[in-house]
Formats: sequence, C-alpha cells, structure tokens
Amino acid sequence: MQNRESKVSSLVEGSTHTTLTLSIDGPYFPLDKFRKALDSFIDLLTEVDKETSDSGTLTIEWAISSIRSGSIHITAVANPVNEELHKTRPTEVLKVVTQGIDQLQESALIPDGFSESALRYSRTFGEILNADDFAEIRFKSNDWSTSIAPKLASHIDQITRTTQKFYGSIEGVLVSISVAGKQSLGVRNSIEAKTIKCHFKDELFEKAKDALGHRVYVFGLIRQRVHGPKVNIQVEELRTLPPVDALPTTSEILAKLRAGQ
Repeated sequence: MQNRESKVSSLVEGSTHTTLTLSIDGPYFPLDKFRKALDSFIDLLTEVDKETSDSGTLTIEWAISSIRSGSIHITAVANPVNEELHKTRPTEVLKVVTQGIDQLQESALIPDGFSESALRYSRTFGEILNADDFAEIRFKSNDWSTSIAPKLASHIDQITRTTQKFYGSIEGVLVSISVAGKQSLGVRNSIEAKTIKCHFKDELFEKAKDALGHRVYVFGLIRQRVHGPKVNIQVEELRTLPPVDALPTTSEILAKLRAGQ
C-alpha cells in the first residue's frame, strides 16, 4: 500500500503533464455537494478519455493522489493502462479537457472530444457554485488554470436544448453493448472519431451480440446537436458489414468497370 502511494506521489511531483487539480473554497462544504463534485471530476476525465481513444475504450487509469484539508484540493494523476501503447494519452486527454472547459466558459459551443455525458459532468461545476458553501471552484494543470463561472452551466444548457431529429444512417465498429437502463449499442464512427450511442429494441439483441467487434450499418432516427455531433440513434435496422480490408480498392473497381463487369 505504501509503495503504491509513494509511486503516485512521485508521479505527481515529477510530472509536468499528467495531473489535474480541483480546488474548492467556501465557508461550508456539504457532503452531498462534495460527493457530486468528486464524481463529476473523475467521470469527466474518464469520459473524455473514452470519447477520444481510437477504440472507444479507456486508455488511462486515474488515481486520486492527494486530498488536502482546509480548502478542498483534489489532485488526480493519469497513468496509461498500457505504457507502450498509450504513453502520450495522459497529455492528449488533459489537453482536450482543459481546452474544452475554457471553450464552455466562453461560449455555447460543443468542444472537440466532449460527449453528451462529458457536457453533463462539466455542468456540475457551474451548477454547484454558491456563495453560502462552494463559493469558488478552480482547476489547475501545469501552467493552465481557470476559475469556474456560473455561465458555464448556462452555456451547456443552451447546447443541450438545441437538437434536431432526422432519419439517417451511420457505419462504424460496434464496440459495446449495454443493457443497463435503456439498452444501447456503442458504434465507433471513424469519420467523426467518436462513439455514438444507439438505442435498440429487444428483437435486435441477438444480431447485435453477433456483430460485436465488427463493422456495422445502423439506420434509424438520429438526434443531433444543431451544428454539432450526433447524440444518439433509435435503431430500426442493423446490418453487419465486411471488414475494411475485404472491400475492393479504387483500382479494382475501375478495372471491373473497364472490363464491363
């Protein structure tokens, strides 16, 4: 236990890239608010990691390295799940998080790498600000820092209210199936480089299970942010597609056309 703690402490002291600190000042710290802030802090980091990874899976293990009393100071340190494969991911993810928070403070625009869940977790920090308890909330990572303003929550409210619905399709790799609550698929779309939540009916479960890990075509009612990314799809059709390397190349298609096939 002591070895693990000393390892985390040394990472925090020696790293200039892999830590993010949440600081809260105020006259009073209600436990329920503290729990909400801590959960949103870790959930935001893990959600952005998952949303921006190539496979749509987690590449970083986040550890709380220190919690200091008086004012609340919580420092999270990022450790790659696989040092060889994911060595640069802590820096990349923290860059997305810090730039995303800055953008949400300035305007009602969806930051790159922020899913609907990441927006919801970010909103928490603007929502819980209150002069009677959590009077100030700050984030700090290396040379970057910001104090959260209430307008962050109002900007996110503007984003989440502006959606449109239309029928359409996406293609990508089916990377996950969830049956918790409203059952859904996670389809990783290579064009948008994000995982899109696809809600499906019971009769498609076996087909979805067989397609896990494969390229799929999904058609249904799409909900999308105005001038932003797709939020989710109500699936009406699901088909398994051949792998990319099995598709004919452009030269092969042209050769067939010239041959009149």
